[in-house]
Amino acid sequence: MVRQKLLLGVLLASIISLPSMSPVAAAGACSVSDGQTGACQGVEAAVGDSGVDVSAGWEVTTPGSEAGGDRGDGGFGGGQPNGNASGNSYGNSDGGGGDGLPEGVSFVPGEDGRDSGDAASGPGQPTRRFDDPVPVPGVPADPAAPACVPQTPCDPALVVRVRDLVSIEADQPVQGMEPNGWLVVGIPTNFYASAAVHLSSGPLLGSPAEVRFTPVGYTWDYGDGTSGSSAAGGASWAAQGLPEFSETTTSHVYESTGTLTIGLSVAYAAEYRFAGGVWRSVDGLLEVPASPMTAIADRAGTVLVAEACSANPGGPGC
Repeated sequence: MVRQKLLLGVLLASIISLPSMSPVAAAGACSVSDGQTGACQGVEAAVGDSGVDVSAGWEVTTPGSEAGGDRGDGGFGGGQPNGNASGNSYGNSDGGGGDGLPEGVSFVPGEDGRDSGDAASGPGQPTRRFDDPVPVPGVPADPAAPACVPQTPCDPALVVRVRDLVSIEADQPVQGMEPNGWLVVGIPTNFYASAAVHLSSGPLLGSPAEVRFTPVGYTWDYGDGTSGSSAAGGASWAAQGLPEFSETTTSHVYESTGTLTIGLSVAYAAEYRFAGGVWRSVDGLLEVPASPMTAIADRAGTVLVAEACSANPGGPGC
């Protein structure tokens, strides 16, 4: 349909712009305009899908390159005897005559053998190829590829929560205290914990996975009805360069005697990944308890220390 419209435009433009037409039949019986409109009785004319056919009664002469540029009569094929014998599929536009198409009509050269030119849909618009497949939005490129089920490992929006880590456990932390197993009422007792970043592997949502656990909080139950929390696990007095019975960020002072059970819980932040992919956060914190400790709290008038007051004047009781 596009070719027919363009051909009609080419024929009409050529007929209208021809400078001279000489009648073959009934010479001098009518004017050029009469012959073009079919008013001349001596000229056979037919009107069809391809324009007005006056070839039976009119000899058409197209000006050559010396008359302002060679348009070529072979608009969709090679040149015709009355035009340039070397005319191409678009007409020869080497001269000043243009491309032989009406104003506003143009060709976009095709890139394959299906067509010698594709009609552009308008200025700045892409070439129209009606036999090219048109992608349908929302349809995967490969229909045979299985779709990803939401909230499975292939889902980029997958949300994993700590309750999903039933098959992957974090290491149990270890707690310590000093003095070890006993304490003095009214004097600081130092507590500390051992927990570190570590990896664990196991099935997660039915697929093999790795989980990275990072300790982010420590909570002690001192056994006397009070508790304390710290962002760090603390350390021994010696590791901190402090004298015995010094107050620390994780120490506690007891006010009464008795046998006490001290508990510790470490909060781990977790990340997971499948098949060595990127680490993604697990929603929530995982609380892992340490084994409890038992200690005896008592009062003492004399406290045994590692050094005498002469060697350590800052020690307890000095």
